[in-house]
Amino acid sequence: MTKANSEETKAPACPFAAQWVEAAKLVFLANPGWKRIYDEAPSGAKRRLEISFWFTENLSGRKDCPDMLAAYREWREDVERAMTEEDIIYMFKTMDKPAAKEHYKSLLKGLRTHSHVGKSGVALMSYDDFFAMLDEQGEFQSPAYDDETKESIIAEFLPVLKGSGDPLETHVEDILATAELKEVRVYPKGELMYVRVMVRFLTETAEWSDLYQMLAAWDCIHDLKGYVFPVGKGHRSELPIELENPENKAQHEKRMQLMAIRVAATTKQKGVK
Repeated sequence: MTKANSEETKAPACPFAAQWVEAAKLVFLANPGWKRIYDEAPSGAKRRLEISFWFTENLSGRKDCPDMLAAYREWREDVERAMTEEDIIYMFKTMDKPAAKEHYKSLLKGLRTHSHVGKSGVALMSYDDFFAMLDEQGEFQSPAYDDETKESIIAEFLPVLKGSGDPLETHVEDILATAELKEVRVYPKGELMYVRVMVRFLTETAEWSDLYQMLAAWDCIHDLKGYVFPVGKGHRSELPIELENPENKAQHEKRMQLMAIRVAATTKQKGVK
């Protein structure tokens, strides 16, 4: 973790009467689902849950108390600034509302940027560095997935690469169109997913290249941690030649076609469901 464990961090002061917080907490903990979420939460996440409980019971829907609302917001921001990666990831995983997930995703990215952890703009790594990163994660699981789940894992390349700032973002449609999933590992320690895929990239004439083996890893908020292209035997890695030059007109047009086909297929599937 990039910060001290939240058990060792003094909780920001609550601006409201302690009995208000306890009363709201009792209301929510009477619900078995919320009680399980609260009991399993690390301490910083517990403080953040208590704030949510308090807000729901005392301020939700009210517009007649701006001073209380301002104090609440300051309290919430103080607590969130004190949260660790563990706290934020827990909240991200347990909150169902999309807006809440985006909020905690943003908090985690901000924490990692401030701590000089996470994206460096280019996630291409050497073979040795990539597996050293994975080794730090310790034990992993290798689940056996059905074809539908495999397709959904390959589809995760889209949120992983879009907006990442990595040069591989240009080639995301190539990956989505051609990738064949060969291996998955899940590392519980850092909520990390490793995938090994066989993939093709568009050549300068917008035709498909030969197959490449690609290894990639990302975390639960789709933050790209690294990727590598192993070649031959041993611990060698080389960037595919198709990735070395800027996108030309033929490649761009082909990728727009691939995106249109993908979006249409996705829309059709949602319509069927």
